[in-house]
Amino acid sequence: MKKIKIGLAGLGTVGKGVYEILKKDANIINLRANAEFEIVAVSARSNKEFVDKNIKFYSNPVDLAKDHEVEVVVEVMGGLGVAKELVELAIKNGKKVVTANKALLAECGDEIVELLKNNKGHIAFEASTAGANPVIKTFKESFTSSEITEFYAILNGTCNFILSKMTSEGSDFADTLKEAQKLGYAEVDPTLDIKGFDTAHKLAILSSISSNSIPAFKKLHIEGVDEIDAQDIQLADELGYKIKLLAIYKKLENSSQQSVYPALVKKTEKIAQVDGPFNAVLVNTTNASWNMSIGRGAGGLTTGSAVVADLIDIARNRCTSLFGVEEEKLDSFEILDISQRVGRYFIKVVVNKNLVQKNNLIEVILGNKIKVNQAAFIDKDDKIICGFLTEKNKEQEIVNLLQNLDSNLVETKKLIRVEETKF
Repeated sequence: MKKIKIGLAGLGTVGKGVYEILKKDANIINLRANAEFEIVAVSARSNKEFVDKNIKFYSNPVDLAKDHEVEVVVEVMGGLGVAKELVELAIKNGKKVVTANKALLAECGDEIVELLKNNKGHIAFEASTAGANPVIKTFKESFTSSEITEFYAILNGTCNFILSKMTSEGSDFADTLKEAQKLGYAEVDPTLDIKGFDTAHKLAILSSISSNSIPAFKKLHIEGVDEIDAQDIQLADELGYKIKLLAIYKKLENSSQQSVYPALVKKTEKIAQVDGPFNAVLVNTTNASWNMSIGRGAGGLTTGSAVVADLIDIARNRCTSLFGVEEEKLDSFEILDISQRVGRYFIKVVVNKNLVQKNNLIEVILGNKIKVNQAAFIDKDDKIICGFLTEKNKEQEIVNLLQNLDSNLVETKKLIRVEETKF
């Protein structure tokens, strides 16, 4: 049985998970890979007690790419600094790479494509998106006979946990975030999660595979959950909706929509029912219709299992192209400006109760400029908090409407998009 020698960069939660899986599940892994995996070198800020002392340790991860004994570099450090340097040198030196680095693929995808074209290398990255949910393989292999026309995905367990807690308990964002941090669902610095950037990295990767194009992270419209408050949740609930942070891809006639934002989704839709720290990917294709996968999107063993699955693919010579087609066939794709989105909207406005009568609020606030299908209200002290669900409109028209509302009457205003999968 052949032996494949691995250099592991990163000994944090995921790195430890990879190490433990290769050790405790060696028998079944070797059987399925028809090969043995041996970690011959590791790298991190400092060595860890769980690492066998006979394994080489490098303080500089790039040294793994220079080690002639290493055949496959596993990069689970993250970031765009030394991790990028390691991946680039490993490919140039003829080594295969397995990575969980979504930021690298999303933000530097064009450079990675050129690197692979010039060096005939291979990068596997199942662990970059949705943890152990096999969405990369599904997009690249299972749906290969169909065109992906749209997908809606919950790709950040931290945000889904926060929104789920706010919905079930009526708590505000700040308190729920603190609870998520205590439970280990949110980082000490949660910016990448709550601002939507983590989700956007994953969206860029999945959109690239869907459209046979180079990732376009810088062109994505990105919003997070940090502006969602308890009143938004309550009004949505009264209208029959939940709020979810969604990664959205829609193939349009001459472009695509690629966006991350909180959206109202009907409670009866399946993706709205995915709560807590779980991920979900709902896909519609030309031949396979709707498909949905649900599972944990983070964790040492969870993400580590996706890394090891990629190692088994390498051992079996199941090495597919980076984003679904050969690198030289990848194209750029026009992305719709969010102002041109056509859909339904949730409009929230806060008005002074003394200036209006509740029985004609819609007409007084919005006039006859837009049609409202549903409305909900919260009386609070001297305020009325209004939630209006509109018919389909172009987003720029909604933005213009909000900008021109009577400032003497309306104290605050907000729009949240509505998504309807009908699944």
